[in-house]
Amino acid sequence: MMRRRESGSRAVVLAAGATITGGLPVFLLGALFVQIQRDVPAPQWVLGAAVASYWGAAAVMSLLAGRLVSWSGIRSATLLGLVVGALSLAGAAFLVPSWAWLLVWAGVGGVSNGISHPAANQLINLRVRRGMLATAFGIKQSAIPFSAFLAGLAVPALALTLGWHWGFGLASLFALAVGVLFWWSVPRGELSRHRRGGSHVPLTPALMKYLLLMTSVTTLSAAATGAVTAYAVITGIERGLPLAWAGILLSVGGLLSVTVRVIVGRIADRANSKFALATVATMMCVGGVGVLLMAVDTQWTFVVGMLLALGIGWGWPGLTHFVVSRVAGPATPSATGIMQIGTYVGSGAGPLAFGLLYAAVPEVALWIIVGAVQIVAGYIAVVLARTTPPPVPVA
Repeated sequence: MMRRRESGSRAVVLAAGATITGGLPVFLLGALFVQIQRDVPAPQWVLGAAVASYWGAAAVMSLLAGRLVSWSGIRSATLLGLVVGALSLAGAAFLVPSWAWLLVWAGVGGVSNGISHPAANQLINLRVRRGMLATAFGIKQSAIPFSAFLAGLAVPALALTLGWHWGFGLASLFALAVGVLFWWSVPRGELSRHRRGGSHVPLTPALMKYLLLMTSVTTLSAAATGAVTAYAVITGIERGLPLAWAGILLSVGGLLSVTVRVIVGRIADRANSKFALATVATMMCVGGVGVLLMAVDTQWTFVVGMLLALGIGWGWPGLTHFVVSRVAGPATPSATGIMQIGTYVGSGAGPLAFGLLYAAVPEVALWIIVGAVQIVAGYIAVVLARTTPPPVPVA
């Protein structure tokens, strides 16, 4: 059995790989949708519907994921998530006879995401020492904007040269490679002590109340960020940016968010969870200002606003996972599942609502609404930071 310190770095790498796999289906869809439309005729709202399908499936799976991890073990659950993710990406690459199949494969990708997060969080919670826990969660959650970085990079590197199919195809090979690495690095039985229902730790009423408040924060902020990531490339093109540059801008925003998540995670390890929540609130408010800048009809405000909205406004997930792991302890898989429901619902509802209103409401008004939602999420995070955390459940 790996000792905690010896296995910490390996756990973070494996957790990040699983998280990237879970995020690639939706980010590739948003980045490559313009190219997909040339081969598969689809109205603009289909993108919002497909993104909603992804996050809706992730939300449903998140309800079951805590018990799945406890019953099957971290190893089996993680491998299942990687296989499902590879299936989603391969399907999107090779089997899309009509736009309806975009919704199908996006939903399959959402199942992968819903499994991967609780399993990866518990892996980190068990294998990383306490003094590095926030940093570890920051790195693991950085895998999500890194997925956006890869998706944006796929536009000039693959979609404009070889075709959009290659983006999904190579991503499916990446998912399989991560699965092989996990299967080889983690021997059978090593992470199986959380098997069977007897090891499931129930959530206390006080913890559930705390999680529901946290969930309201993640729901609103994820809705705003989801709209930005899904429609940033399309809006950038409408503002006059070349297609390749619009994809690169998405990549830069994702890469900036990667850096921010790691930095704030390291700082949080030296502080406490209240500092973490105050930082979450600040980043959400800055992100909201960024979205408001995106509403201004000029290229430079769009570029600056998008970098703020994605680079800083999307930097909070690692800290929220850190806080939940601190207050939930052995109930981390179930607690993460509850919180992720908010993230998934918001990430699906935001792009869906944006897409449905796209033709009926002026674009400027839509972005103002998105910015306001992000700022409200920041305000609720301030309230939560002033709330006394509940006692940690006992296994």
